[in-house]
Amino acid sequence: MGEVWKGNKKQRDTLRQKFGGRCAYCGCELTKMHADHLEPVVRLNTDPWGRRLPSAECSLLKPERNVVSNMMPACAGCNLHKGGYSLDHWRDIIQRSAEIIRKQTSTFRVGERMGVITVSEAPVTFYFERADTGRE
Repeated sequence: MGEVWKGNKKQRDTLRQKFGGRCAYCGCELTKMHADHLEPVVRLNTDPWGRRLPSAECSLLKPERNVVSNMMPACAGCNLHKGGYSLDHWRDIIQRSAEIIRKQTSTFRVGERMGVITVSEAPVTFYFERADTGRE
């Protein structure tokens, strides 16, 4: 069955300090840490008819990824937004976020025209990538 990784206190503390108590993705200071699977485990949480299963009956498509070495400390916002996406797919979604919102929201388009919203074309670089190379 697909249990959520809880880790013991030492593992959680080590994971939290992996990037100095910061989210591996956005770099914010962690208040409540989520342990994100860098490579997703993908939980099967519905039955063949689409009904939600109790957590004890869920299974993992990639249970071998449910290990500490595949964990990243994350804030709730980043962990929940990344969900089961691969890092590259999530990066692409973030990179296209202005384009997506521009199509969906007239307020965004007006804000851009009025100079209140400025969109950067800079590539998405996660905090752990900057921290690893010393380019903060």
